[in-house]
Amino acid sequence: MSSILLYGPPGGGKTTLAATMTLLGYRCIWIDADRKVRTMHNLKPLVEQGKIEVRETKSPLVDSSLRDRVLLGPKQGPIIQPKGYLEVVDQISDLEENPPEDASNCVIVLDSLTRVIEHMKRLILHMQKKGHMEFAEWGFILTNLEELFVSFFGLQPDKYKHCIIICHDMIEKDELLGSVKILPLIDGQMRQKAGSYVEELYYCFVDVDKAGNTAFQVQTKPIGKVMHCRTSRTLEVFEEANFLNLFRDEVKK
Repeated sequence: MSSILLYGPPGGGKTTLAATMTLLGYRCIWIDADRKVRTMHNLKPLVEQGKIEVRETKSPLVDSSLRDRVLLGPKQGPIIQPKGYLEVVDQISDLEENPPEDASNCVIVLDSLTRVIEHMKRLILHMQKKGHMEFAEWGFILTNLEELFVSFFGLQPDKYKHCIIICHDMIEKDELLGSVKILPLIDGQMRQKAGSYVEELYYCFVDVDKAGNTAFQVQTKPIGKVMHCRTSRTLEVFEEANFLNLFRDEVKK
């Protein structure tokens, strides 16, 4: 039973990797903040077969018309209260308070943290009546992210088998040394702390060999530019992006 954070670039195979939990015999409950799982051609069969249950975040970044959604200046946040972050929080609370009968055979996926943070920012700007983030608002972001991680990953091991959060990556360059790091795209201090909440932290990417052949891979240990990786399992540094391989000890006979 694991808490898992997957991060990487768009198209790096994060969502598809999470869906391979179904190959281990688990049913995935997908909090689909990105609203894309139903439209992904390779995952449609899993949705249709009931192996993936999609719980979409129906609210846009903010509700109402486009005119009301734009930021109108440094002292004006969105006119209408954004509801997306509250919707995600309600989904997590519902999974905790009303677990399905097969909860012990379910994997919960939050896809993606990047979009959830944008929902959170819009809500905070609305509540503070501001058009940009200031020091106090970043404190709110950190507190909310800590609560989100504790509540979400707290769904396992007592209720659900595994919990997965997906987010994008970012490149951080040291202007003085010229060095480059690839990090999870998480705001503020939580970027450095996120790994402490999970047993498994994988970087997802597409590997291209000299012949131009491509393969989805995960990095499981810190090396090179990718310093935010960890695993509690016996894995190589680079592994095929498939939980059938990564969690091979859980394959149902």
